[in-house]
Amino acid sequence: MKVAYLAENFGRVDRAWSKGGDGLMHHTGHNVGNMAFWYAARMLIDADCHLVGRSTRAKDVPDDVRAFVIPAANFLNKDADLTQLAELVRDLDRPCLVFGLGAQAETADKPPALRPGTLSFLQEVAKRTPSLGIRGAFTQKLCGTFGVDNTTVLGCPSVLINPARDLGQRLQRRIDALTEDGPFAIHAACIKSVVQGVERELVRLAQLNPGSAYVVQRPVELIKAVYGEELNEKERAELTRCANFLGFAGRQDKLLAFLRSTLLVPDSIDGWVHGLRRFSAGVNTRIHGTLMCTAAEIPGVCIWHDTRTQELTQELRLPNLSVRAFNENRHSVRDMFAASGFDAAAFDARRRELARMNAEMIAQAGLAPSHHLRAFLDS
Repeated sequence: MKVAYLAENFGRVDRAWSKGGDGLMHHTGHNVGNMAFWYAARMLIDADCHLVGRSTRAKDVPDDVRAFVIPAANFLNKDADLTQLAELVRDLDRPCLVFGLGAQAETADKPPALRPGTLSFLQEVAKRTPSLGIRGAFTQKLCGTFGVDNTTVLGCPSVLINPARDLGQRLQRRIDALTEDGPFAIHAACIKSVVQGVERELVRLAQLNPGSAYVVQRPVELIKAVYGEELNEKERAELTRCANFLGFAGRQDKLLAFLRSTLLVPDSIDGWVHGLRRFSAGVNTRIHGTLMCTAAEIPGVCIWHDTRTQELTQELRLPNLSVRAFNENRHSVRDMFAASGFDAAAFDARRRELARMNAEMIAQAGLAPSHHLRAFLDS
């Protein structure tokens, strides 16, 4: 069966080296972490996938497409305008299968006000599916306020990339063996005020532990500067702001010296996961960086700082810390994991439950669950 599949790619930017920082951002939805759920959702269905973008017109989609598969993320936010995507859903008028739809806000008591085009998208997909796969309870509550109640909490499909059914136990053994000298994979550079202290501590963690990597999913200014690409005036100002934010007193040269010794910018999920296997653990403000650590079978803890990161880490039973808990344990990675409340058995049980629920949702949409997904359910 052929389906339309909303993504820029299936988890790999071909010839990324030739595209530069701007090209990499363009082909990853302005955050390389987006490749994770594009890759993961593709692993869950047995179908021939035809890639479409948000601005694709229905007339340009092959007639033999039987469904529209939408790996989603932070679609429900105050800045998004999904008018064109809503039109595509309506004009294509095929059964929809949605994974990982999420609402984003800084705090749970201030849900996002959706623009008309985004609300239209939500309502159009809800009409065409037995159930929308959404990230968590916060998103479910927001959908309900707009009359969309056919939702199922499934977190993110990225948690099912690794096929090991005892993945939680494997992660726990790595946690038990952790030492304080790394090397660590630090998925960071989240430039927002609520985590400034955290971000500076993560820079310090990379500096103190030789061989550690500072993994950047965005902003593009850090990527372009390290790769020697020309920055315009606005980008140079942003680079100075980042240098100040990350604790380099506005010194671009100091920031670049740090990045040149630690920077890792993924351009494929396979390369990302494989490359992470050399590290002892990940400490992150990026949720998909944490999920890639998990896929690589190294423990990753996520410091949550908004509804998106809190919702996903807790729904997926990932090691997680509030900003306050991180600050209380910032001098010891072992203490961070001890404080994270990770329960290996609960994590493995949740993955089995999510695999079953994903398989049921896929079947309800008239599609076939993949062998990869069905393997989680074999007795």
